Amino acid sequence: MRDTDTSYRVKHAIGFGAMVLALIFAVFPMIWVVILALRPKFALFEPIWESPTELTFSNFSVLTRSDFPGALLNSFITAGTATILALILGTPAAFALAKSQMAGKFIASWLILLLRMAPPVGFAIPLFLLYINAGMIDTYGALIFAYMSLTLPFVVWSLWTSFSQIPNELIEASLMDGASIWQTLLLVVVPAAGPGLVAAGVLAFLIAWNDFFFALVITRSETMTAPVGVMEFISYADVNWGVIAVAAIALTLPVAPLIMLANRYIVQSLGGSVKQ
Repeated sequence: MRDTDTSYRVKHAIGFGAMVLALIFAVFPMIWVVILALRPKFALFEPIWESPTELTFSNFSVLTRSDFPGALLNSFITAGTATILALILGTPAAFALAKSQMAGKFIASWLILLLRMAPPVGFAIPLFLLYINAGMIDTYGALIFAYMSLTLPFVVWSLWTSFSQIPNELIEASLMDGASIWQTLLLVVVPAAGPGLVAAGVLAFLIAWNDFFFALVITRSETMTAPVGVMEFISYADVNWGVIAVAAIALTLPVAPLIMLANRYIVQSLGGSVKQ
């Protein structure tokens, strides 16, 4: 009995120690970014314990006087719109893949997944040439459409899994009660797959929010997004690491509450939970 208790304590201690190490590994970069954001340029890379009182908020003021706040707003507009449109278009598409009996739907689903797996550079050049000819470079519509090439396949693939878990009897009962297929989708299927919808929306928003490549190619000064706006603080002569650290915090803080609020739904979705 004592050997069993000892073995359990050893395993518990090892597991706890591994968890603490993983937590330190994950949190340390965030702590380091905060330290960089508060350090003056001359003390930026000195150990904090050598000059703990050398702190400044000048990096924050430099950021607010730059074009970065406008770029942050552009990120909200483009990522949010692309996510909403992807959910509107992807929900019926995923429902059709999950519940219809059409031939070749699995081939279609794998083609959608292939679009999601394809690197953005594969779409960037054709889109750039299209936008040049259409006069759409540096417009919200161009960037939103480009983001949908990332978010829409992801939403369809994610919701297909969630909708597949909904019992067919629930849908058949709704249709027998006189509801149309669209009423069944909106009033029965969507509420039942709520966790999956929230998870797909949050993750799709993060995909668009963190994009750098499409925004770099398609945008200029008017619709520049926050990831591209960080480059404003990088030049051939100097790299303003303190302001870049503040920009990293500004990029993280808006989405952190969103992730925490949606965490419960993301876990349920990954666990295969559908509200009955």
